[in-house]
Amino acid sequence: MTLFILTLFQTGYKLRISTLYHLLVGKRTSSVLLHGFFYDNLAYLGSFPQLKEEVFQKELQQLMNQQLITVNEGYGRLTEAGKQRLAKGSMDLSGLNNLRYGRMRDNVWQLILFAVQVTSHWSFGEKEYLPIENRPYYLQQLKKWLSTSDTGLVERVQQELTETLQQLPTENANFLANQFSGHQFQGKAAFQLLTDQTEPWRSLYSQCSIDLFLAKLGQGELSRLIAALDQQNINQSMLKTREFFLAGKSLPKILDLRHLKQGTINDHFIEWALLDPMFPFEKFELVAFAALEEEQVIDAYYQDYEISYLNFRLSQIHFLRSNHGTD
Repeated sequence: MTLFILTLFQTGYKLRISTLYHLLVGKRTSSVLLHGFFYDNLAYLGSFPQLKEEVFQKELQQLMNQQLITVNEGYGRLTEAGKQRLAKGSMDLSGLNNLRYGRMRDNVWQLILFAVQVTSHWSFGEKEYLPIENRPYYLQQLKKWLSTSDTGLVERVQQELTETLQQLPTENANFLANQFSGHQFQGKAAFQLLTDQTEPWRSLYSQCSIDLFLAKLGQGELSRLIAALDQQNINQSMLKTREFFLAGKSLPKILDLRHLKQGTINDHFIEWALLDPMFPFEKFELVAFAALEEEQVIDAYYQDYEISYLNFRLSQIHFLRSNHGTD
């Protein structure tokens, strides 16, 4: 865990320690989401919901003792020794996206594994086998999916799996494929496939691989299967606010219709902007931040601009995306 915590400081900027902890356990306030976005840590949102704060603080203390970071008045920063340690490399987790998939990832993947097993045995006319899942929710979802499917389902599922896995890095694709069970083959658990890795890298690699798969999954049978679960990955209240806005409702009207506080509505728009690369920034008054560097934009105060808090935050997101490729 110590090396992983060190990677959170990789941008070299001064980071708020308390916010880092809240990000790792999955607190989804706009301040936490923005902090993660600004400092390239948003992918790790909620990666460790059970992480105890005392454990987190213990890891930080180890990094301080090794002079890899400095901590002052609640803020931490990478040292030169820390930069050298990170330069030695760590696991590639590009593709990890807890903001988009983190809420229901494990449930979604379990449902896909179950569907693969059932359709595999079904294609061979086998009814006597030990199912990998017997919980009522998964049984109900699978029965509903099968009952609304027509002929050719097995072939389409096989094609979707093949096409999706082929778009992934070979190592990730093999890791996921080896978890599938079916006719004359038994999949392995993720931990059995990652015996050369220790925590937290084992969990992070598994999360990343599933996210890569889900991001490439097209609009086919498997997407139809997981649609209800995947919808729960996204803040439903935020989606309602988005729906009103896209229908042409003004922000004051949305406040009136939703009976929510301004801060909550702000959170909805900020989360929407961070999730959606097609967010309609053009519908908002934005600050251009002319001639400012990335760190200056991140450190700017909205009170210094004659603009609303929401528009200011959207301006920061737009600037960083447009000028520096921050995701």
